[in-house]
Amino acid sequence: MAIAEDIRTDGTAETGRSGETAARPHEARSRRRKAPRQPIKDARPSKRGDRAMTVLVFRAGEAEAHLPHWRALAETALEPNPFFGPDFLLSYLAHMQSGEVHILAVRDAGDGSFLALVPFLRRRAGLAVPIVAACAGDYGPLGTPLLSPSADSAVLSLLLDTAAQEFGTRTFLIPYLRTDGPVSELFDDLAAETGWHVARTAKALRAGHAAGPTGEEQFRLIGTRRRKELDRQLRRLEEANASAEFGSVSGAEEVKAAFEQFLALEAAGWKGRRGTALASTPERAAFARAFISSLSARGRVRIDTLGAGEAPAAMLVTLRDRDRVFSWKIAYDEQLARFSPGAQVARQAMRRNLDEAGFSDADSLAIPDHPMIAPLWRGSVPFATLVVSKGAAGAVRGALARLDIAADRRLRKLARTLLARLRKGRD
Repeated sequence: MAIAEDIRTDGTAETGRSGETAARPHEARSRRRKAPRQPIKDARPSKRGDRAMTVLVFRAGEAEAHLPHWRALAETALEPNPFFGPDFLLSYLAHMQSGEVHILAVRDAGDGSFLALVPFLRRRAGLAVPIVAACAGDYGPLGTPLLSPSADSAVLSLLLDTAAQEFGTRTFLIPYLRTDGPVSELFDDLAAETGWHVARTAKALRAGHAAGPTGEEQFRLIGTRRRKELDRQLRRLEEANASAEFGSVSGAEEVKAAFEQFLALEAAGWKGRRGTALASTPERAAFARAFISSLSARGRVRIDTLGAGEAPAAMLVTLRDRDRVFSWKIAYDEQLARFSPGAQVARQAMRRNLDEAGFSDADSLAIPDHPMIAPLWRGSVPFATLVVSKGAAGAVRGALARLDIAADRRLRKLARTLLARLRKGRD
């Protein structure tokens, strides 16, 4: 279900190392592609306000020593983001992304606890403009930085100042940032209190739903006619297959077995034919298995299934990060499409979410106005891409990045329109 722009890099390869630095503002410097990274020599703590902090820069292969502090931050961050936690990110980097991702973490100079963490990489803003961005894309369309509840604009400023030294640029993208939470507000504080400029572009809404009475009201907003149609299709599915039952698993071993079923189901459909299913390449399958295995071992994965006879008609993989649920991947049996199995399991997943203790809200991770999920999950999740820049050169590059993103969005919209017309013509 998660559909977003691809992560694209400019092919820059740099040698890895881990080191603590205190960030210092400086003018953006030009560097040749594939040139070795210049070390940041100043390792003294940076004191901003009454807090002494350092910044740690490391690669995935150097992450093990930092896992306790990283996990502690992910468990207590202002806003949950399972895609910047070690379970997802290290699995993704090990199998899907080469060594160009730099993980930057601000930490307390006293106890070493992490105050902020963002993985950065080089890519294109849209069609052409090279940029440095938070590592968010198809498999993890959420770019919200992990920030400690005690983090303030000084923490963000230090993180970005260090990133400016690390990459030689003062312009950064934060894709798919939720704009209705405290992290978005902290970026507003950054713009008001420091020399960093923050602009929001590519603003959009994707489907989600709330908890409690609001969530129950959203569950009923499907409407009587659509609800009766789904009920009728479910009865027909049961008649055609002897049984039609919903089920859910969340235990580590049960999830592991169910996920293998999911991989096979997804590969048998249109994603398999296009080569975009998780099982379409060994690297993608290895990443998905490693991620789901690691996260399910900590009770953070649920797989909802609509079974038809002995086989699954549809399956939905959801991730839970504290009180928030994310619908990660969905697949269905295309031979049973007339029974709307995808819509059936998505609606059942919403019911399960609402019944879970401690649940606050759900994010579909879907493209805006997704034709299947949007009519069912009637809440909305606002998000945008943040263009964060500093100085005159940064402002120019930021403006170019916004234009490039807008051009890319227009081209993608045109492509979707043409594709829909072609499909309609074939029908």
